[in-house]
Amino acid sequence: MPDGPVDDAAVLDTLFAGSQQGLFVLDADRKVTRYTPSARRVRALPSEDVAGHDVRDFAPVTEPELGQLIDEVLATGEPVRGRLLRGRSPSDPDRTLAVEVSLFPLRGGPGLVGVVEDVTERQAAADRLAVLGTVHRTVGATLDVRATADALVDALVPDFADAASVDLLDDDPSGAAPPSGPLPTSVPLRRIAFAAPTP
Repeated sequence: MPDGPVDDAAVLDTLFAGSQQGLFVLDADRKVTRYTPSARRVRALPSEDVAGHDVRDFAPVTEPELGQLIDEVLATGEPVRGRLLRGRSPSDPDRTLAVEVSLFPLRGGPGLVGVVEDVTERQAAADRLAVLGTVHRTVGATLDVRATADALVDALVPDFADAASVDLLDDDPSGAAPPSGPLPTSVPLRRIAFAAPTP
């Protein structure tokens, strides 16, 4: 290994060329002055839509929370680390993204460095585990069918599903066993629990 001082410019060039995380350098007006190529690929944006633009122009995914964090770091000079933000993907509005953001003020002048990592898959797995934990703690604590059904739909909505219902098949008065497999649509069911987000 060669002796002597390390060239800071070479270190930065290597970091920005090879990092798999999104690295952004923003000036005091939130305009991007430098960023990693991997950050552009994640957002599917051409370079002219990133460099020189306000971060809000291409990252509406987490606005206004991201803007508030940037303002906080610029005002206080204190870093923010590992903040989880969620929002819609700018390139695919039907997809929800989860990103982990860290922001560090530049010590040599106004502006900051942002590190952005797409943690959508990891966070989805954590969310599923959290829902399973809630179901395990709350569902089946009683033998009351209605209370169990209510606990189930409450555990699922909105963290796992947009809406959930529990529908029961009433006992046949003749005592016949319920049909096996999928029920035909003509079989009446009784809804005993339903949950959906309040509009």
